[in-house]
Amino acid sequence: MENINNYDYLLSDLTKLSGVGKKTMEILKKKKVNNIFDLLWRLPKSYTDRSLTSNICDLKIGEVQTIKIFPTKYQFPRIRNLPNKVNCEDETGKIDCIFFNSYEGYVRKILPLNEQVSISGKISSYKGRYQITNPTYVSKDSSLIEVIHNKYSLTEGITEKIYNKIINQILRNLPILNEWHNQSILKKFDNESWNKSIVKLHDPKNIDNYKSSFYKRLAYDEIFASFLVNSEIRKKIKKIKKISKIFDEKSNNEITKKLNFKLTNDQQVSLIDINKDLMSKSKMFRLLQGDVGSGKTIVSLISSLNVITSGFQVALMAPTEILARQHYNLAQKIFPKNVSIELLSSKSADIEKKKIIKDLKNKKIKMFFVKN
Repeated sequence: MENINNYDYLLSDLTKLSGVGKKTMEILKKKKVNNIFDLLWRLPKSYTDRSLTSNICDLKIGEVQTIKIFPTKYQFPRIRNLPNKVNCEDETGKIDCIFFNSYEGYVRKILPLNEQVSISGKISSYKGRYQITNPTYVSKDSSLIEVIHNKYSLTEGITEKIYNKIINQILRNLPILNEWHNQSILKKFDNESWNKSIVKLHDPKNIDNYKSSFYKRLAYDEIFASFLVNSEIRKKIKKIKKISKIFDEKSNNEITKKLNFKLTNDQQVSLIDINKDLMSKSKMFRLLQGDVGSGKTIVSLISSLNVITSGFQVALMAPTEILARQHYNLAQKIFPKNVSIELLSSKSADIEKKKIIKDLKNKKIKMFFVKN
């Protein structure tokens, strides 16, 4: 496949890759991998070092090891469900290669008698003899095996060997993209290009190397891209006009009096900014960001009460039902009793769901929490 100097390759369908058929593509799509670009961000979680070869006499049971052997005898049983066996040896000992669900012709092809072959797999023992069951790698060319192989979070139906072949194929054909950062930005990341950064990201030596320049460059790219996308969305949203909310400090004070702590300066500033957006005629597009426990929830609830007292309804979405219920319980505790609040989730009974939805349409409910 020729190297393409644009984004088309990255956005190509997975079937453009050699060795990826319809079945493999469907398996990957179940993990939300729809194109080549998506595969680049499935990072290796660990690796298997097959670069060092061992003699049979030095093998360790239960470990993945690489050895060079000579097949000496085939044992193909004529009884169904029994495995095929190949007796192998080197100058230090003997080992059996066991194959389940493999054809006789395939075994003869990959392990020709009296020819040196490199194999790699997990070592086991049976009746005092070493065994490798269904070796992961078998080849006459030892250079194809004696390397470090990445381990990815695989989907069912795709082996480590096939997955590594797919990833390595992508990295070999990675297009050279024009640099989008200026020199002053690149200097902060030791002039790491996007292409080199991606290759290093899949290098097993760099697993969990979060402080490296290439990793920081890619993280910066992701944050920068998010800001650009959100900026364009914000421009469009700001053009949409809405009804202004009208409220004062009364609802804020009603909640803050019930709290056993004072709002921080950052929380107060955030509330002022949010209130300005709510009272304007343009739609609000705002991201409230902070560490866990920094007080984002209380800011959201106070803002919600301001909207409710202005005659509108509020929906608060949470990623889990536990979190949605926590917010729901807190709102019930600090909101005025005349504010009707409901919790809607997948576990809600059908009759309850229908009633809540009906009350929402009739505006009997001012605020509801839902698991998104």
